[in-house]
Amino acid sequence: MAQIAGNHYEKAFESWLKDNGIQYLLVDQRKRTAFSRSKIKSFDFLFYPPKADSPDSNAYIAEIKGRKFSGKTFTAFGSLPNWVTLDDVKGLENWVEIFGGRYQGLFVFAYELENIDVDTDGREIYEYLGRRYVFAAIRLSDYKKGAARRSEKWQTVHLSAEFYKNCIIDADELICRKVRL
Repeated sequence: MAQIAGNHYEKAFESWLKDNGIQYLLVDQRKRTAFSRSKIKSFDFLFYPPKADSPDSNAYIAEIKGRKFSGKTFTAFGSLPNWVTLDDVKGLENWVEIFGGRYQGLFVFAYELENIDVDTDGREIYEYLGRRYVFAAIRLSDYKKGAARRSEKWQTVHLSAEFYKNCIIDADELICRKVRL
């Protein structure tokens, strides 16, 4: 029986992985309590891009961050929310250490497009159950380099628009090894 992701962002990303033939494992939301004694925040997906058996290829430990996008263009990147919690960062760091070697931490931002006419600057729009998404990824190592405190109260960090613009990778480019023209 197939596992089913939690929220609609995770479900859309899981569908995208399937459509692109990416091998993956989904952390069953109902069994996350199994990790509760470890006090490490669990991740959402483990996935293995094409040629994952190559010695220089990485597998990814991914945390999916769903965000709504109500802007008209992706070209400026300034209006793309990219905040995460410190627990998200620490959790991925810990899982990378536990899995070791070829596993990399990854944040995948699933932007749900609220407007019909959006300039995605050439990025793939993925349709799932009547909603439209753009998936963008950033390696944990890059995120940590540019992270700045967003909210002390909520324990969140974010990246400046310029840093995010320079580090973000289209999910299909990173995961499917497609080159963007």
